[in-house]
Amino acid sequence: MQAEFLDQVAVVTGAARGLGKSITTLLAERGAIVYMVDLDATQLAITEAELKAKGLRIESAAFDVANEDELLKLRQRLEKDHGRLDILINNAGGWRYGSASEIAISDWDWTFRTNVTSTFLATRTLMGLMTARNYGRVVNIASTDAYRPKPTLPHYAAAKAAIVSLTRTLAVELAPFNVLVNAVSPGMIETDTAKNKGWIEDRIKAIPVNRAAKPEDIAEVVLFLASARNRYVVGESILANGGALMA
Repeated sequence: MQAEFLDQVAVVTGAARGLGKSITTLLAERGAIVYMVDLDATQLAITEAELKAKGLRIESAAFDVANEDELLKLRQRLEKDHGRLDILINNAGGWRYGSASEIAISDWDWTFRTNVTSTFLATRTLMGLMTARNYGRVVNIASTDAYRPKPTLPHYAAAKAAIVSLTRTLAVELAPFNVLVNAVSPGMIETDTAKNKGWIEDRIKAIPVNRAAKPEDIAEVVLFLASARNRYVVGESILANGGALMA
């Protein structure tokens, strides 16, 4: 199991902290060479140093993943270093609070650029490294907010719903090349931000398993979809929310 991803090449966006860091860590611990991408250069350097100190094979690139020129540079780097890409995890995202009557159009545009445009551009730019070898796995991070009303985050919920739709469309295009595209829709995750803002205590009553997910709980779902063990799950968005949408 620890060698499951031995020598596979992976890119994880939004990798400096939280879920992205957990996905990066598990992939690298199981043998992958992981390229971490994040806009926060300072935190990215800290995380890279931490993981390299454990002997993990980590590379990093600090840039806005919605910047197509920078993505092209990353592709060239992957081509030069390895000549391929096996796994792409589109985890980059973000939100800004506000109801429909409050948010500025700039908030709407930023939210879609950060969540949806980044996912589309990263996949479009890098997928040729997979299709050329007739193998690859792409996992997009959506959210349970894509499936329920979200009055304080209408733009974020709409963006995550767009990722669910985009996942299906990309899956149809890439499946004939054995590049399987799926998504994971997490619920409440026990991040430092969630703890500091008191979100977990407020929402845990609506979660049947009576706890928030640890980042590694979601990362394990992502890793299955990103692995060669996944041979027939295509275009799906796996709900990983402790049963919250049933409550």
